[in-house]
Amino acid sequence: MAQANGAILSGDNDAAITAITALADKVFAIPPFTPDNIPANWHHILRLWLQGLPLAPAVSGQEATALQFVEGGLIYRLPWAMEAIRVRGIANGDTLGDHLAITLDELELSLAVVAVETGTLNRPAAILIQAGFTSRLAAIKAVEETNAQFSSAHELRLWLDSDQVIALTDQGNWPTPETADMWRSFRVSFSPITNKVWSERRFTAHVTWEGEGAPPPGGQPVKLYSHPETGKPTVLSATASRLGRLEAPLNPRREGLVRASVLNDRQGVLISYIGPDDLWIQ
Repeated sequence: MAQANGAILSGDNDAAITAITALADKVFAIPPFTPDNIPANWHHILRLWLQGLPLAPAVSGQEATALQFVEGGLIYRLPWAMEAIRVRGIANGDTLGDHLAITLDELELSLAVVAVETGTLNRPAAILIQAGFTSRLAAIKAVEETNAQFSSAHELRLWLDSDQVIALTDQGNWPTPETADMWRSFRVSFSPITNKVWSERRFTAHVTWEGEGAPPPGGQPVKLYSHPETGKPTVLSATASRLGRLEAPLNPRREGLVRASVLNDRQGVLISYIGPDDLWIQ
């Protein structure tokens, strides 16, 4: 277990997988750590799991057995065994090394457990999964594409709020088209609660009218829209026809409800916003 954690710290994934597999060979033979179902090719499944790769090629024809093994053997029993070894070793005062007696509480022994639980040796991806983003492959893709290096919840928050991650999220299909909605929900749930106090606010904003039929009559309801590519705020009619350009820094990532209507002098719009303090780009 010490070898596995040391290999993860040094970035030697092959050595980490070899050590974790050797440990699994031992503990899977000891009740109550023995999985209920062990596929014949479980070593290969464990390697793919730790490498953060799809399991489908290795489990074809034995999907149910493999799923039970991953959930019961890898996510539950193997981490349980690893933690039991650590706790018992510390309680007994066990040491490592022939010449320098290193106690277990002096070593970092949690990384291998996290890798087995989350299915990746990539530490930022593992932290992202532990934080609540449940797609293993999408989490790995997200941190690899952004070269993420965070190692704590605070650093994770900074990464989530970075311009790079915000821009990728705004594409609407990141980290993958299938997990984009899940990703947006995760980012919202990870935002500070203090930014989520909703109230009603009223504003007026100037509009440069450009479209056909503009400016519309005073009091007419209109829609405020941020272009997904340029981010420029636009005023639309009820039928989504372009009416003009909003001369205000509208936040495309606002979470509240916007109601807008043309001012009586037709120089701009009256905005009623119900939501957190996020209507404008700060």
